[in-house]
Amino acid sequence: MKKIRKYLQEHIELKEKLKNIGILTFGVMLSSFAFSFFLNPVNLVIGGVSGIGVIVKDLWGFDPSLAMLLVNILLLILSLILVGKEFFIKTLYGALTYPLFSLVFDKLYLLLANNVEAFNVVNLDMMLTILFSSIIMGYGLGLVVKAGGSTGGTEIGQKIFNKAFHFPFSLSLYLIDGTIIILGFFLLGQHLEIVLFEIIFMVVCGFMMDTVIFSGFNKRAVYIISDKCDEIKNILLNDFSRGVTSVKVIGEYSGQDKKMIFCLMSSMEYMKLRNIIEEIDPKAFYYCMRANEVRGEGFSYESESN
Repeated sequence: MKKIRKYLQEHIELKEKLKNIGILTFGVMLSSFAFSFFLNPVNLVIGGVSGIGVIVKDLWGFDPSLAMLLVNILLLILSLILVGKEFFIKTLYGALTYPLFSLVFDKLYLLLANNVEAFNVVNLDMMLTILFSSIIMGYGLGLVVKAGGSTGGTEIGQKIFNKAFHFPFSLSLYLIDGTIIILGFFLLGQHLEIVLFEIIFMVVCGFMMDTVIFSGFNKRAVYIISDKCDEIKNILLNDFSRGVTSVKVIGEYSGQDKKMIFCLMSSMEYMKLRNIIEEIDPKAFYYCMRANEVRGEGFSYESESN
């Protein structure tokens, strides 16, 4: 029985790893597509290794994908020395595949743009370019982060700054990306309008990333105060297979000691529970809040009893 359980657990873990690799790869592909088909053709410097790639291409005609690959390799070596092996391994795949996918999409874009006028992004309105590229890249980067990976660049720099100089992640993010955008402004002789478009890109891309990272995460934290808490608790434990925590509370209006139970569940489960509470105790007081993230038994891994 133990061998069977161990085999099933290993099978589940392997399946989860392959799923994460698939999501990570797709996210990296989307991000590199947004760079090659929207940002690179119009020389938008958005920070990170992508911004460095655009700068060296415009100044010296150097292939941006190769520049990104070289910068990421250098940063990976520094992260291995300064941060450690665990972060290096976690970041390696995305940091190497992002510039490689960008190289492929660069070639594909040139092929299409030179033969089909509709694919030439230079003819598009700049705001459309910014909106579509930021949404696509934000979605891709969100998938990468959700899968536990990274495309390298800024995140590696953040880790190095944090480890070596104890800089907060938010401060190092502004320093790295802000410095690259400012360099692009001066070195490429950009108009202020372009810099403002780049800032809009960063804001929309960040918002899209947050939306993707927490999308589909429909978990609810439910708090229930009732004279029939024990009956509701048994239903949560037996019918919903959810853990329950109880605390003693005092109703200041009535001055009576009461029990409050607390439980985490999906949105669908909450809709069912609401009807059950109304049947058991119509006078029960309860409320729920959206949980941004839940980890643990029954959520990030299955209960052994199941």
